[in-house]
Amino acid sequence: MLFYSTLASALVLAHLVQAQKANTFEIVGESGVSPQQIFVDEDTVYIVDKVENNPVTVTSPSGVVHPAWAGAYDVNTNQFRPMHVVSNSFCAGGTVLGNGTWTNIGGNAAVTTNGFGVGPDDANPYGSIDGGKAVRTFTPCGGESCGWTDDVGAMPLSRWYPSVETLPTGDAFIIGGGLQNVPTYEYWPSKGEPVTMRFLEETMPANLYPLTWLMSDGRLFVQAGWQTTMLDYENNVEERLPNITHAQRPYPAGAGSAMLPMTPNNDYLQTVVFAGGMTPERDDWNQNEWAIAETPASTSLVFITPLADSPAWTDLDDLPEPRSMGNLIILPDKRLLLLNGAGKGSEGYGWTESWAVNQSYAQDPVLRPAYLNVSAPAGQMWDTNVAASTIPRMYHSVASLLRDGSVWVGGSNPNADLISDENNATYVFKTELRVERFYPSYWDLPRPEPSGLPSTVSYGGAPFDISLPISSLTDAGLEHDVSVMLMRTGFSTHVMNMGMRALELEHSYTANDDGSATIHVSQLPPNPALFAPGPAFLFVVVKGVPSMGHTVMVGNGQLGTQPTAERSVLPTSKGPSVAVRVGSPGDSQRGSASAAGRAGWTVVALAACSFFLAW
Repeated sequence: MLFYSTLASALVLAHLVQAQKANTFEIVGESGVSPQQIFVDEDTVYIVDKVENNPVTVTSPSGVVHPAWAGAYDVNTNQFRPMHVVSNSFCAGGTVLGNGTWTNIGGNAAVTTNGFGVGPDDANPYGSIDGGKAVRTFTPCGGESCGWTDDVGAMPLSRWYPSVETLPTGDAFIIGGGLQNVPTYEYWPSKGEPVTMRFLEETMPANLYPLTWLMSDGRLFVQAGWQTTMLDYENNVEERLPNITHAQRPYPAGAGSAMLPMTPNNDYLQTVVFAGGMTPERDDWNQNEWAIAETPASTSLVFITPLADSPAWTDLDDLPEPRSMGNLIILPDKRLLLLNGAGKGSEGYGWTESWAVNQSYAQDPVLRPAYLNVSAPAGQMWDTNVAASTIPRMYHSVASLLRDGSVWVGGSNPNADLISDENNATYVFKTELRVERFYPSYWDLPRPEPSGLPSTVSYGGAPFDISLPISSLTDAGLEHDVSVMLMRTGFSTHVMNMGMRALELEHSYTANDDGSATIHVSQLPPNPALFAPGPAFLFVVVKGVPSMGHTVMVGNGQLGTQPTAERSVLPTSKGPSVAVRVGSPGDSQRGSASAAGRAGWTVVALAACSFFLAW
């Protein structure tokens, strides 16, 4: 009896330890270089920084050793390895192309220590060159043999702070940027000279990193300053929408933003939401005339459906606290996670402003994340029953969903060069290299284990089948409790995740006699503008708990017009709509993510304990 009691106690403790992860942060490693920009491929986070004195060095092909400003972080081992980038990628944009190649576009001039420019006769200790016209490309190969290709003269104009969006052909659309304003757009691969965009001419100075999304009609929704437009980029025709309300959202105001998950229930309606930001005292953002770091961030949460008959900005529940520089991350259960940022101030840094916090244009870090569920009743959309981080994530912080459903969090560097305890211990906000994982509230619950997942998803065509074992389905409604989510995590930098979007695929089911089920899943609707071609993760979600993400290629894996077929026709669902079996204690604990998620394994453990003691 003692053996079984001891075993039961061990199981209880093991489960309780596991249970403690849901709704918490964990410091898991160090990033090697400051992660100003990141993207995720499988289980690797690829990092790009600006040129600065990072502690990790790299050897150039010519044999010169200098600080690295790029690298790869393995999320399974939490180990970092540096990668060589030639040009200064400071405040570049990026996206993934339809063939799986990642782009990193634009940047800044060559710099020396403290971010000062390098003249023709100056020393160049960091070994950098001007990256303003550069297009850097990287195609993941599953190992360490692949690296960055840096075409330093790829664009005719220098672009600093450009936005990049993948088009229905899989090409990259590049918009804006510049030392202050490059009011043009162009493409990669190039299609000729840049095209002037009137909207960008009229929205200075708050139009760097213009917030841009591909819409289902093939146009682009763009927001900058107070203004909003729809751009037919093929004909350079704009349709202006109403001005945004309450606050400015793009850089430097720093609002979180995302396109809400598209679902069959709303016929794949595309709605864009903006959280926080700042109402500037001056629309010219003249930092010599007002104390930006002392200005409260916004609490407003607004959305717009650009393709509605009469698009209008609509208020949702205010944020739990004022926040600028908060990342909005789409989770597989269709909620959004808001994390990082500050309660006062904006993006940016500087040396001369008396009101700056050392160099930072912001203060009062917001350490507690919050879940956003826009389907909840008014007044109940935010859930803050989560643990706070211990690390301020200010300007130049990043976050991205991983395929295990956790969120990778890194960065914070409101400084011109690396600041550490060793070179300036008095700084309030130093360069942050510690990496965190945030574990959403579904983390501790048993995961679905689907099989038969495809390697590609097409635009229309025959549906595909996924098998779910009985262990993944107990008490689950096969129609309403199961969803198949196609998700692209995007290119994260400066509060944005360029290209991030989520789409639920339609499904029907066949309930099998043994309690398992076959889920019949449609391909994407035959419209590449809904979800641009390129790699993505496929999640199977049961009662709010996601499986591991499975990598798929959306489209044909090539650049150009994507093949389409007739919309998928699903077989009629067969069998009972709810899978039921007599299971082990805790099977019924699978549920939608909430604060109860943390308690789920506790109940399991106590039930197991009772079982062993009674036996």
